[in-house]
Amino acid sequence: MQMPRLAARLVRRRSSARTPGNRRRCSSGVRRRPTAAAEERSPERGSSATLRRPRDAGSPPAGPSWRRRALHLGLRLGIVGSLAWGLLVGVREGYAYATTSPRFEVRGLHYEPTAHVDDARLRELMALRPGTNILALDLDAIAARVAEDPWVAKASVVRVLPDSLEVTVQEHEPRAVMLLAGRLLLVDAEGQPFKPLEPGERGRLPVLTGLDDPAWLGRSEAVREHASRGLAALTAYEAKRRPRLSEIHVGEAGELTLYTARTGTQLRLGRGAIEPALARYDALRAALGEEAEKLALVHLDADRSAGRPDRIVASFFPAKQAPSLLAEAEARAEQKAAEAALQAEAEAAKQG
Repeated sequence: MQMPRLAARLVRRRSSARTPGNRRRCSSGVRRRPTAAAEERSPERGSSATLRRPRDAGSPPAGPSWRRRALHLGLRLGIVGSLAWGLLVGVREGYAYATTSPRFEVRGLHYEPTAHVDDARLRELMALRPGTNILALDLDAIAARVAEDPWVAKASVVRVLPDSLEVTVQEHEPRAVMLLAGRLLLVDAEGQPFKPLEPGERGRLPVLTGLDDPAWLGRSEAVREHASRGLAALTAYEAKRRPRLSEIHVGEAGELTLYTARTGTQLRLGRGAIEPALARYDALRAALGEEAEKLALVHLDADRSAGRPDRIVASFFPAKQAPSLLAEAEARAEQKAAEAALQAEAEAAKQG
């Protein structure tokens, strides 16, 4: 009968050990107090005032986490550096291929010939060797070589990939012939001399005179201003239908004298405004009718005072002398032009 009691006692012990209040009780039924080490390991079981010690702000992060971040950062930097280096190498190799490949050799030339620069002359100025790579060309240098021709005012060169160049040339437009220190030069609308006059180039261009003194040499800006005064008179004169001019003389003080080509009539405009003087000339021609062809000298520079009408002083060729005077004037002009041309050729031969 002792065995049933022992079994019942064991059952009661097991059931009491499963209850939360009896987990830490000894066999005698007294609950144990947790040790200090246990409280440190399990702070939730200790006093409510027990807290973890805060980590110093300056202390590095935990070992494994910090190492992983550094490893990831280094890996990213390495990948970016490798990609950048690969890109640079690819660009270099691509440029080397493009600048040496036969695919990009210059084979075509798009150009609209001008009056004085044809296709053959353009190729001579460009001086491109066979097999020249289009990507290796200095387009500004080529345009500068084309502009060395005296007729070329401006040139531009652009690429038309893969193997062609497009060239545009803008020529000087001669407006007159300038007699400068004994040399005849073609001058454009801005008063800029751009090349010596050669046989057959004058055509019907008037001659700008008044710059015969060698002291004008080396004074390009003053020469341009002086010529601009004469060209302004030419532009205003040609705005209406009037007799063609053969010469425009500009004095040292800017006074203007125009010479007609057919009769050699002198039109003295003076230093004043150009258009009012030409308006007085038109009124005179309208009043004279056919007799206007006999005018030898017309003063259009008379002062206009308040309360005084316009006054024009004119003289006529004598009836018997007019043809001889015209012939003498034409012969004198031709002789002067021939002498200037011979002098220019002599100077060119000396320089050559």
